[in-house]
Amino acid sequence: MKDYTSEFIRNVAVAGHGKTGKTSLLDACLYNSGAVKRIGKVDNGTSVLDYEAEETKRKMTIGDSLAVTEWKNYKLNFIDTPGYPDFVGEVMGAMVAADAALIIVAANAGVEVETEKAWTLAENLNLPRAFFINKMDREHADFRKTLDDIRAKFGNGAVPVQIPIGKEDSFKGVIDLIKASPKLNAAIAQDVPSDLADEVENERLEMLDIIAEYNDELMEKYLEGETDDLDENQIAAALAEGVRQAKVFPVFVGSALQNIGVENLLNNVVEYLPAPDYKVRVGTNPNSGDQIERKINDAFSGQIWKTLVDPFVGRMSYIRVFSGDMKSDGNYQLIGDNSEGTERINGLFTMQGKTQINVEVAHAGDIVITAKLSNAKTCDTLCEKGAAIKYERINYPEPMLAMAVSSVKKGEEDKVIGAITRQQDEDPTIKLVKDPATRQTILSGIGEVHLDILGDKIQRKFGVQMVLGEPRVDYRETIRKSVEVQGKHKKQSGGHGQYGDVWLKIAPNKEQTDKPFNVVFSESIFGGSVPRNFFPAVEKGTYETLAEGIIAGYPVVNVSVNLYDGSYHPVDSSEAAFKMATAIAIKKGVLMAEPILLEPIDEITVLVPSEYMGDIIGKLNSKRGKILGMDPKGKGQTEIKALIPASELYKYATDLRSQTQGRGSYSLKFSHYDPMPENLAKKIIDENKKADADK
Repeated sequence: MKDYTSEFIRNVAVAGHGKTGKTSLLDACLYNSGAVKRIGKVDNGTSVLDYEAEETKRKMTIGDSLAVTEWKNYKLNFIDTPGYPDFVGEVMGAMVAADAALIIVAANAGVEVETEKAWTLAENLNLPRAFFINKMDREHADFRKTLDDIRAKFGNGAVPVQIPIGKEDSFKGVIDLIKASPKLNAAIAQDVPSDLADEVENERLEMLDIIAEYNDELMEKYLEGETDDLDENQIAAALAEGVRQAKVFPVFVGSALQNIGVENLLNNVVEYLPAPDYKVRVGTNPNSGDQIERKINDAFSGQIWKTLVDPFVGRMSYIRVFSGDMKSDGNYQLIGDNSEGTERINGLFTMQGKTQINVEVAHAGDIVITAKLSNAKTCDTLCEKGAAIKYERINYPEPMLAMAVSSVKKGEEDKVIGAITRQQDEDPTIKLVKDPATRQTILSGIGEVHLDILGDKIQRKFGVQMVLGEPRVDYRETIRKSVEVQGKHKKQSGGHGQYGDVWLKIAPNKEQTDKPFNVVFSESIFGGSVPRNFFPAVEKGTYETLAEGIIAGYPVVNVSVNLYDGSYHPVDSSEAAFKMATAIAIKKGVLMAEPILLEPIDEITVLVPSEYMGDIIGKLNSKRGKILGMDPKGKGQTEIKALIPASELYKYATDLRSQTQGRGSYSLKFSHYDPMPENLAKKIIDENKKADADK
């Protein structure tokens, strides 16, 4: 592969809803540019880009894949992204690495949920955008309807620069509106079928109306009505400027499977989408926190936007070079939230799917990969020593689906946790935490498919199997009245016996303290009925017994325990005997003190399109939620806040996705504990009794 400087590089994230043909389109691009000898097919497992076992099995893209190719002395770095909502983190990384987003829309389906999400992600980064209406050869394909749908959702800045010739079975080509004028030079003019002449003229005038403002000479001719002999280069330059400013969004058209419109697309990417120098990159000084601008010709800097984990090769780091040149044998400073030091580069390469192509130097604007960096992670910055800069982290979505994870085989728990931890380097949307209260390991992901595929990956890569289940809820127990109770432990078995006798006052503790579980122990012994040296044993017995739970196996909270009387034996009394006597008293006393079960209440914040608000509120109410308020957030979004029992939130991520067609999201934070309804509490208590009986 030739050496390309920034003006001859295009970086394009290809995004959109699943099954719109993103991967098939890029397979066709690789074929038309001569990078591969035949067009790969997703359906038969021969795609160049969907090469992971999990992708070929499911016939869907799971992770970003780099499709680099050469076209007319330009280097095109296409990034194929997943269209399934569980892998939105991959799309976000690709958008950071790219200079433009090409959003694929199926002509037989129109704008779908992930189409809107892809647009929003690109819009938030102010990326230039373009559309490709694919599948014009399919049944029910409708270019005009799809274009109207795009404009209805994303505005009239969406401008067709091509229109199709025919549709469905009769689809046979595209007409370039910039070249479609009979007065153009014959070498570049395009024949227009007579039945499309009026449509071409109308669409061409509409295109000129929108892009003319980006070129003064073009605007002058347009206003004077001289539209037939406009210079093609002026039109192209005006369109490219509108795209560069992220105000004009060209719409291309074709069929990836029929390989129609693909060469046009390659030409359009080169001509209309921006080179990497179209904007100045902004980061911060890692020492002072001050903002820094980094131009394309400044000292080297780049960001790791993706990491792949291979059990044999190690980590492969995908790097977008923002400024300067990156050398294949360089030493660079590493700057990250939890990373620092120097990284030695041992070779650079680019990729066409899984095929590696070695690179000696990566110029500003390019995308390259290196392997076996010591400490670097996704989102970290690499830069020249003495020219430190730190780029903003990618704002990945918070995982919403939490599951308890363990190993299929006993004794392999540590191996499963280790494998998942390694996969976190590859997928920052995975979270793994140990819950000290329930003693479970909790694995969180975006959705069920996300976690299912994670399980397949760690089995393939590391040879271990995980199993997922419902997380235990961290309930609590407490009491509602005060009692006084005796606990006596007396045992004689020859020689020294065991003797401990305590009287405890057990009462609700309404004052908040810094004690564990808000349990307060005190003593008010008079006359030495219990010697002072046994107080620590009584205190320890109090905390340990209450922490184990009495009615359902959950910690007892908000309790005060006072040792006020008892008795001892000068020979047979011991710390162990008094600890046992305390446990007897605590268990008996709590049962006498009207115990109840408390459940954790979370504050949930749900962000949804406003049209789903009624359904969401109804669902929350059905889950015993208490609505706190609703707040419009603009762009047709409403934020709903509610209090809801944690026990009602298992797989709520799946429910929300179903209710909102994938458009909703939510976040949680713990609020407080509330008494659990008696009928529900009884079920938990009965389950605990059964579990104890089965032991």
